[in-house]
Amino acid sequence: MKKLTAFILCFLFLFSFTLTASAEYEKETVYATENVNIRTEPNTDCDIITVLQKGSRITRIGEADGWSKVIYEGEERYITSEYLVPETAEEKPAEETEEEPTTEDNSTPRFMVTSYELSEKSLTPEKTAILKVTFKNYSTTKALYNIKLSLTDQSGDILSVGMPTKYVKSVYAGSSYTWEIELKAINTASIGQHDLQVTAEYEDKNFSSYSSSDTVRIDVKQSVKLSYSGAVLPKKVIQGDTQTVTVDLMNTGKSTIYNCTLDFDIEGMQSGGSVFVGNIEPAQSTQGSANLRVDSDILGEVTGKITITYEDDYGKEYKKTVDVSTVIEEKVEQLATTTEDEKEKKNPLWWLFILIGLAVGGGIGFGVPWLINDKKQRKEDDLRL
Repeated sequence: MKKLTAFILCFLFLFSFTLTASAEYEKETVYATENVNIRTEPNTDCDIITVLQKGSRITRIGEADGWSKVIYEGEERYITSEYLVPETAEEKPAEETEEEPTTEDNSTPRFMVTSYELSEKSLTPEKTAILKVTFKNYSTTKALYNIKLSLTDQSGDILSVGMPTKYVKSVYAGSSYTWEIELKAINTASIGQHDLQVTAEYEDKNFSSYSSSDTVRIDVKQSVKLSYSGAVLPKKVIQGDTQTVTVDLMNTGKSTIYNCTLDFDIEGMQSGGSVFVGNIEPAQSTQGSANLRVDSDILGEVTGKITITYEDDYGKEYKKTVDVSTVIEEKVEQLATTTEDEKEKKNPLWWLFILIGLAVGGGIGFGVPWLINDKKQRKEDDLRL
């Protein structure tokens, strides 16, 4: 808002200057009685191009409202008239003729990073982000020209979307420039802070070359990825029984998974609380098991959820929820049995064995006497002969 206001004021002053300045103004050479700023427009809120040194001469082509329109490096610029005096013998102070010639400004203009900001909290392979880097020309007398800005990451994990360079025509003395560049992280980027080098190459009006380099730090983050299996219940469970559920957990991402827990919220089944699994390193797997006690007062189909909770490197929490269901069946109670029943169960065909025994015994009882009588009869028959 402040910059917009300054722009409007500069435009209004320029418009006013154009209307009031005489079209018949005769060009004249003037000199500076003090060091004075050369500006883009006739207003103190407008950009400073450079500083006209005390005693330096410049061509004035117009004057209005306390501002002089001058020609500087082939372009129309503005200087407050208070510090400009026409180069005439009667107006020029006598002591000025005795002053030593002004020396050229050989100072090195500093063009440095003053701030930077990333549009996201961190950079990830899944999403690009805009980096804004603000540079300032700290010189109070020199404008900078033919500026080349470049950005590099020595690790190669962070790349620009498009060219990593920018050309800027000029930045006036004391002014700033903001460079916006879109960045992305490669899929295999290492997690943590990355140092990016921002370099500026530039010239002054005398074509003297300069360069500067600054470091900006960007956090790179890899998204956590968790896969799982086994988060199911059997089709049927029995009242009062204990059912063990084991969930296989696999870290398929490039970041460590922290504080993984399992929670079971199932109607008619009690888990006794959360199951803490712990941390899972990249490309590693582990298991989480819970013994679920089936209630004895619920029958039929029941539903519920198994929730897997975990965190990433920055403490951000993630959740995966699985819907589960099963059928609770009634437990059949067995009646108490007697010793005789147990024996009967052990030998359910005892009566068959008794019948067979009687039959065998009867056969023997009948057969033995018959054999004896038969033998005796044969002996008697032999004696008669």
